[in-house]
Amino acid sequence: IQENYTTKGDSIILGGSMFEKETIAQTFVKIPLKTLNRHGMIAGATGTGKTKTLQLFAESLSLKGIPTLLMDIKGDLSGLAATGS
Repeated sequence: IQENYTTKGDSIILGGSMFEKETIAQTFVKIPLKTLNRHGMIAGATGTGKTKTLQLFAESLSLKGIPTLLMDIKGDLSGLAATGS
């Protein structure tokens, strides 16, 4: 896993790796910035962590100086940028 997520250039970390419900220490899922293009979508059933994933993704991009636009019809992201959230 570590070998497949080794990247050249700058990247963001989405989280840790798991295999058969066990976490793998010091092995992170990374997305190289050069592979990100204009659009993306996070989809899944209720309660699967979509909002938290989107929050982490947007915060990581922001820390790299990349502007991000989030659209949320239901309003789950309201207050996302509020102090202390």
